[in-house]
Amino acid sequence: MTEMYDTPVLIVGAGPVGLTLALDLAWRGCASMIVEREPDIARELRAKASGLDERSFELFRRWGLHERITAVGFPSDYPGDTLYCTSLNGLVMGRSHLPPVKDEIPPSGASETRNTVPQWELDKLLVQAVTERGLTAIRCNAAFDSVTQSADGVSTRVVDPRSGTMSTIRSRYVVACDGAGSAVRRYLGIPFEGPQLDFSLSVTVRISRMELPPRLALGQRYLLVDESGVWGIFTFMDGHEIWRLTVVGAQDKLGVDDHDDAAMVRRALGSDDIEFELLRREPWRRSQCLAASYRRGSIFLAGDSAHTMSPTGGHGLNTGIGDVSDLGWMLEAALDGWAGPELLDAYELERRPVGLRNGLKASGNYGDWVNRSHFAGVMEDGPTGAAARERTGQMLITALASEWHSPGTALGYRYEGSPAIVPDGTPEPADDPVEYIPTTRPGHRAPHVTLASGQSIVSLFGRCFVLVRVDAGELDTGPFEAAAAAAGVPLKVEDVDGSEVAALYERKLVMVRPDGHVAWRGDAVPDDPAAVIDAMRGG
Repeated sequence: MTEMYDTPVLIVGAGPVGLTLALDLAWRGCASMIVEREPDIARELRAKASGLDERSFELFRRWGLHERITAVGFPSDYPGDTLYCTSLNGLVMGRSHLPPVKDEIPPSGASETRNTVPQWELDKLLVQAVTERGLTAIRCNAAFDSVTQSADGVSTRVVDPRSGTMSTIRSRYVVACDGAGSAVRRYLGIPFEGPQLDFSLSVTVRISRMELPPRLALGQRYLLVDESGVWGIFTFMDGHEIWRLTVVGAQDKLGVDDHDDAAMVRRALGSDDIEFELLRREPWRRSQCLAASYRRGSIFLAGDSAHTMSPTGGHGLNTGIGDVSDLGWMLEAALDGWAGPELLDAYELERRPVGLRNGLKASGNYGDWVNRSHFAGVMEDGPTGAAARERTGQMLITALASEWHSPGTALGYRYEGSPAIVPDGTPEPADDPVEYIPTTRPGHRAPHVTLASGQSIVSLFGRCFVLVRVDAGELDTGPFEAAAAAAGVPLKVEDVDGSEVAALYERKLVMVRPDGHVAWRGDAVPDDPAAVIDAMRGG
């Protein structure tokens, strides 16, 4: 007998992007269901994504997880340095310095700094937070089988891999968060194309005690170099005892039996005297792929099902969290009945260019890793080897500066040409991976500034549209409020004062969407406020 379930939003895949979407929807008061093919969530030591950028951490504060993540994250007093070396006990070529999180100052216009948390800890926190909200049903042992759409919604069939039992879940919307090999995307026949960069192998190990020479101590990442170039990266995942070694650059598929994991770890350590425990190994393919479409009717793609990118830069998970921030409020608007006919179209138009942008930046970083033209002589003794290592180290420090520190990538993306943005004709600023330029130009993230109350202006955004009125309490915003009420659009007016706010926000009125991006700005209420309201809700 086939079981039947109903939910407003069905999320396929319980990785960090799927869980974050469920959390955002629950934070908005929207129910959902997650189906996951595996028997458990956060079931094993996943040493994959770990870096949360400034924008993601800003969003996790909104969802109430900021302090919890900090408590289980990488030690805040440990440097984020990257060392370029032949091994952890070998020859040093250079060091890229990144201060401990506790010593970092957010970039201008940002309310948060970057942070690092092991994925297995993040997954556990997300499951806990979603469960606490009480609006999400989680079903494990439920693998996607097929999906059909009609005027009444979407019917998705899932199968229990153990018993073969089928279930049908009826929903208004489906969001595929089921990874790079997305069964949903493949079932829909959506092309997923882009360059394959290499085949990599990651090995997770536990090292309970490791004393390194002072010149090599206190690194969070070690790029391992020989005369052929960068052959691997050894990453301290939790700041306590879990490390991940990734071998890079193979152009042929790496089989699980092709490598001596222990020998690889010893080569990376540069010592046979350090004890370690092999925990997990995973061959994987490094790619920069992008779905031809992020939407098919009432079915959406988010996270790795929509885009893959090299982890060089840590943009993959953060791009997926950005997908969630954009899609969550749009689904809420559609479920509540105030979304215009083009609002859901805006998701692909806004997020697909960001997926392409971030993928290109990550591939550029990877290209600097595997450039083989600068490594001759780095293993030699004497003055010749020392000079080669100095030259190579400086090259890597310069070339990879934007990989380790990229607030421009994290905060500077913008939504050009979106039907849910009202442009004001101002020129698009530069999109630099390092330098973030705060602006309230429509389509950009509304920047942080500290208000007289001591809170960040960012904390005012998220639940509804917010019309920021800057040093302009005399301006009558009643026509805007009436137009929003007539369209059923939730809108709140916030009065903020001060020269710093006025300088940064640039206009007397700035309309901020629930995702924190500027929809419109001006120095006076427009002649037709209803047209602006209709535009920012998608027509």
